[in-house]
Amino acid sequence: MPNRVRTKTPIHFRNRGDSPLSPATPGKRELLLQLAQELQQMTIESMEGLGLSRKEQMVTYRRALRGGGSKERPSTRLMERSSAIADLLSSWRRDRRYVDSDGSPRVLPINGKGASLETLARKFVPEMSVNEVLTAITRHGEATAYRGDKVALVGGSVLLSPKTAEMTLALLVNRIRRVSQTMLHNATLPEGSKGLGRFERQVFGVLSEREFNEYAQVMRTQLQDLCDRAESGLELAADKKGRKRKACGIGIFVFRDD
Repeated sequence: MPNRVRTKTPIHFRNRGDSPLSPATPGKRELLLQLAQELQQMTIESMEGLGLSRKEQMVTYRRALRGGGSKERPSTRLMERSSAIADLLSSWRRDRRYVDSDGSPRVLPINGKGASLETLARKFVPEMSVNEVLTAITRHGEATAYRGDKVALVGGSVLLSPKTAEMTLALLVNRIRRVSQTMLHNATLPEGSKGLGRFERQVFGVLSEREFNEYAQVMRTQLQDLCDRAESGLELAADKKGRKRKACGIGIFVFRDD
């Protein structure tokens, strides 16, 4: 028997009335198809940029159709270790056991009990050796080895992802999923709903190449400060202790439409 494709019930948008910002058009269904085609084309171009041929993309498309409602998320599996190390760096900045009296992260011994990198590693990434964690945070994080047997956190809790096609695609999948969930949630709310939507905004204008580079540098500092403050209201994944919680947070990026 042929495989049956399980399909999700389409979202029923409550706000169906025409708006001056989206005037009525005779071929709404055709317009929806054109927009879907634009999204597919954008996906094709992104995949080609990451080295996947169109033939390979067709293989993944057929697999996705056969998979139906599969909940498998290889992107999550790939990012778990990076997320755990990012939590490690956040704990180093936030946990009172790892900060000085002025609130700055302490210089930690690499090995040993108590407040050490080894202790953090056992909590957040027990499957990794201390040397592997040290390499990861000094290569991809804002930490540096200090006097041979210690390590210092010289910046924030930012963890740079390895620049591989696999990790880049995993990050892209993860971020597209999250922004789409937010936008679809907001679109299903009745028009005029106040305080129920999830915050999602874009600001944009036009800048020259030189102006954009200056703007991006200024915004980098401001947005990092915002992320640090936003992170303080979130629990680390390793601190959930079995309670029913879901991953949540904010996503911010600077863009230039090329």
